[in-house]
Amino acid sequence: MNVVSHYLNSMGGFMLLALPLWILLRTLWLMHKQQSPRWGRELLLALLVLYCIGLASQTLLQGYARPDFSDLQALIARATQRWETGWGINLTPGYTIRSMLEKGSHGQKVINLAGNVLIFAPFGFLPPLLWQRWRHLWAVVPLSAGVSCLIEFLQLFLGRSVDVDDVILNTLGGLLGYLLFCFIPKKLKK
Repeated sequence: MNVVSHYLNSMGGFMLLALPLWILLRTLWLMHKQQSPRWGRELLLALLVLYCIGLASQTLLQGYARPDFSDLQALIARATQRWETGWGINLTPGYTIRSMLEKGSHGQKVINLAGNVLIFAPFGFLPPLLWQRWRHLWAVVPLSAGVSCLIEFLQLFLGRSVDVDDVILNTLGGLLGYLLFCFIPKKLKK
């Protein structure tokens, strides 16, 4: 559980830094639109935005040397080389999951398997609470898979591992979040 608390603390730090900026921007937006805030909705929207910032902090910013974006051509060349050699890339569905279950330590299983599922549960839960059009399984699953694919694609350029099993587990997490949403009474969804 020490590893889980480390990730939550790290995400929380980024989220706390972003909170005042979100409050300011959202307040200005509501004033511009001359709308009164609905506090339940505003809280859910803030949770979604802060969650996305926390997710980006762990999947795109943490633990690796920052790439030099000033030399975009070199960045693309390194990503192309990684793609051609397959370095740090798994495109075989189930390979990493099977390896973790067979050989991984308890901590690796929690972070890699359970973590990849749980970290995407909010994508299945929060958008349906906020917007009517996301209240369908056929909307939530592609959202979760699409965001996960985008993260894996960006990780190719960042030197981080790229793994189809992360997409599978993340999408499963979105599905889990949607199932939790389905158990919320209709009164609360409104």
